[in-house]
Amino acid sequence: MPSDEAETADGAGVSVDVEELFRRLKEEVRRSGSDPGAAAGTEDDRRLARAEAERLWAVSADRALRLRPGWRGGLGTPVKAVLRKLMRWYVEPLAYDQRSFNAAALRLIDDLQEQIDRLRAEVDELRGEGARSGSQSP
Repeated sequence: MPSDEAETADGAGVSVDVEELFRRLKEEVRRSGSDPGAAAGTEDDRRLARAEAERLWAVSADRALRLRPGWRGGLGTPVKAVLRKLMRWYVEPLAYDQRSFNAAALRLIDDLQEQIDRLRAEVDELRGEGARSGSQSP
């Protein structure tokens, strides 16, 4: 019987490190953002998430129309373009409100991150002072 660390597949002699495979799978799920219960990621993960938020925050009612092949695309695309212009008055206020909310949320997140960084610096400074005062005591 194979050990806990490695298993063979179909007796073909293929060795799989189950623990390593599970660790890599958990890391991929954490990086994808699909694991809401996961602890905060690294600084790089935070920067990537912030870059994605910056890219996606500006919601708009305008999107590029994709031309479908054939006669349905040739007929449908101009009809969709006209309908879009007619519905813009209805959809754009919602998109404006969503953009405003997204911008406010990003500003709040930036402010919270600055506060966290400042508090971490203060804690590190206090720990450093505590270590120095502890080493100076007789």
